[in-house]
Amino acid sequence: MTGTFWLGFGAAGLGAFFGGCLRSLFSDWFNHAKAYLPYGTLAANLLGSLLIGIFAALVAKGELSQMANTLLAGGFCGGLTTFSTFSLENLKYFKQGKTGHAVLYWCGSVVLCLACVYLGLALGKLF
Repeated sequence: MTGTFWLGFGAAGLGAFFGGCLRSLFSDWFNHAKAYLPYGTLAANLLGSLLIGIFAALVAKGELSQMANTLLAGGFCGGLTTFSTFSLENLKYFKQGKTGHAVLYWCGSVVLCLACVYLGLALGKLF
C-alpha cells in the first residue's frame, strides 16, 4: 500500500472523527424525549447533505483536491450524517404505533436532504 493510501485513510478518519463529534453534539442539543421528531439527527443529515453538495461542486470545478474531498465529503460528512440512526429512529416510531411520525420524518428527511444536496451544488458553483 502506498503512502497516498495511508494519507487518504488518515484524512477520512480525521474527518469522520470531527463529523461524528458534531453529530453527537447535535443529538445532545436537539434530540429530547418529548420532541416530536429527532431534530438533531435531521439537522446532521441536512447539514451533511448541504456540505456534500458544495464539496461535489467544488471537485467538479477542480477547486477541491481529491484528498481534501476524502477528508471533507468521505470523512466529515460520512461521520456527520446518520442513515443508520435515522433508520433505527423510524423503526422505533413504527413499533410505537406512531406511523404519522415515521412517515413525516422519513419523507421529510429524504425530500429535505435531496434539496440540501441540490442547494449545496448550486452554492458550490458560486465559489
